[in-house]
Amino acid sequence: MVKTLREDITKDEIVQMHKEACNPRVKEKLLAIKMLYFGYKATEIAKILGGDHRTIYNWINIWNCSGIEGLIDKYNKRGRKKYISDEEWLKIIEEIEGQGYTLKDVREYVERTRGINYTYDGIWKILRKQFKVSYGKPYILNANQSETAPQS
Repeated sequence: MVKTLREDITKDEIVQMHKEACNPRVKEKLLAIKMLYFGYKATEIAKILGGDHRTIYNWINIWNCSGIEGLIDKYNKRGRKKYISDEEWLKIIEEIEGQGYTLKDVREYVERTRGINYTYDGIWKILRKQFKVSYGKPYILNANQSETAPQS
């Protein structure tokens, strides 16, 4: 399948765009477009770049419609939306402060009061990594020692 390319951009301009591109994803897409301008077929480009020919065709369509602006990724790579906002976590930390809760206790507390079930790992990442909260232990340190030290 032969695709026609934009005629308003010359080979020299596409070479210059490829040289000036900073984003590696955009640079790869521009390389494919540049190779098309120099007579390579989409299937050959796909083999060289280690991708699929359908991807090259998608890039061609985007290039023809939007130019270089279309090749720039528009999505936000921030991951999943949080179940509980940072402000709500600060309230939870304030509520449990000084009660000696373990991470398991905090997990149960959040499920009981907020109705959201986090894993132990999830609670650990939020409290320890993100908010740097120290948590209590369910035992007393040095519990085997008596209150008063024996006198000799």
